[in-house]
Amino acid sequence: MSNFSLDIQLDALESQFNAVEVSLLTGSPEAVQSNGATFQRLAVEFIQMTEQVGRAQLDSPIRIRRVKELARGIATVRESLLRQLAYVDRALEIVVPATREKATYAGVGAYGNPVRQSGAFTVLSA
Repeated sequence: MSNFSLDIQLDALESQFNAVEVSLLTGSPEAVQSNGATFQRLAVEFIQMTEQVGRAQLDSPIRIRRVKELARGIATVRESLLRQLAYVDRALEIVVPATREKATYAGVGAYGNPVRQSGAFTVLSA
């Protein structure tokens, strides 16, 4: 593996990241999912490639700048996804009010209620 292949992999990673951003802006969940999965695969391959080549190959100021720009972009996309998640959760609460209850298990029935004493053993002594 050479520096050239590392640059090619970084180019592919940046290109796929741009596709993730575009699919996020268009609002297509299927495109976000497929582009995100491809980006994740390329990111793992890039990490594996840098491990094989050695992290010393990333000492180039140009590569360091490109990786840092990608990291900033990923943080921005993550914030955008979290913001959209909040919008969807809020809209769901408005449309389906029953989703406001955040408990995993409903409080109805024997298993959802707190334990109550039956009165048979009100006093325990040793």
